[in-house]
Amino acid sequence: MLKRTLFAAALSLPLAAANAQPAPDYDFPWATISDPGNAAFQGSALPFASGRGSVGYTYRISTLQVTTGQWMEFVNTFSMQPGGEAFSNPTQWGAYSDPRYNGPGVRWIYGIGPDVDLLPVAGISWREGAMYCNWLHNNKAPEQWALETGAYDTSTFSTNQHSYNFTDQLTRSPDARFWIPSLDEWLKAAHYDPNRFGPGDSGWWQYPNSSDAPLQPGPPGEGQTTAGWVDPDPNRNLGEWYIPLGAYPDEASPWGLLDISGGATEWTEEHIDLRWRVVNGSSAGFAHAPLDWIEHIGAQLPDSRNYNGLRIASVVPAPSTGMLLVTTLAVVLRRRRIAS
Repeated sequence: MLKRTLFAAALSLPLAAANAQPAPDYDFPWATISDPGNAAFQGSALPFASGRGSVGYTYRISTLQVTTGQWMEFVNTFSMQPGGEAFSNPTQWGAYSDPRYNGPGVRWIYGIGPDVDLLPVAGISWREGAMYCNWLHNNKAPEQWALETGAYDTSTFSTNQHSYNFTDQLTRSPDARFWIPSLDEWLKAAHYDPNRFGPGDSGWWQYPNSSDAPLQPGPPGEGQTTAGWVDPDPNRNLGEWYIPLGAYPDEASPWGLLDISGGATEWTEEHIDLRWRVVNGSSAGFAHAPLDWIEHIGAQLPDSRNYNGLRIASVVPAPSTGMLLVTTLAVVLRRRRIAS
């Protein structure tokens, strides 16, 4: 009788839970952003921040930006194939082309220094970020098709020659497992605090380190961010870019996100007039206080690189079938005890 009851209970589970596609952790440190239906930010009349940031579902977002190690794994998967010579070389990261490699294509290797694999990746386009999400969605398959579909359809990536508007797919596909965060998802993870004024009393912080005061630039141990700081040591050219992600552990968002200030400016899915994709946060070395403020929104062309980087969003993994059955069994046994 218990087996029949358990089987019937399992069959009654929501179909979405039973058929949910798993989203691997890979090597990302994840934060789960809950409190669905949170109140939006109510600021000034600036066009994009005020009234934004409410998200009606739970999702995950990486606590770190995509690192040199993660991007190098991606790039080498395709750059070492015939015709892959120019595949996605960022403006600033911790890798360089291996002079000892004779092809095909290019092989990237780490530069010299501590924690090179954790250096930020700056200078990737929105479209390259979308292809990276496709690759993650497709279980890191090493074939060209894994770049072309999944979270985003790259066949849409073009620009109208008459209007200069882009034709790119605007938002992720409904079944995407990994994607570029929407502006609302990004703002919530960076600035919203469900306990801002006390337990259960939610609100918004002006800056992405759970503070209403601008972050102070400086190296770890002296400042709070690499943004706005230029390494004065002449023997360390661009030393501000050689600070690994996660080096300011006390400057986290309410959900634990790090380096929203510093590292690389981050892409979002948000678009403006079909010409621009919204970027947010600040990057190492550049004036930062206005860029870190919650009401500041920037924008770049989807194929531009500059010092733009990426933070990945993902679905929250569904409980495994085994866990669902264990939970169902526990409920059935508890009911039997109560009934007896």
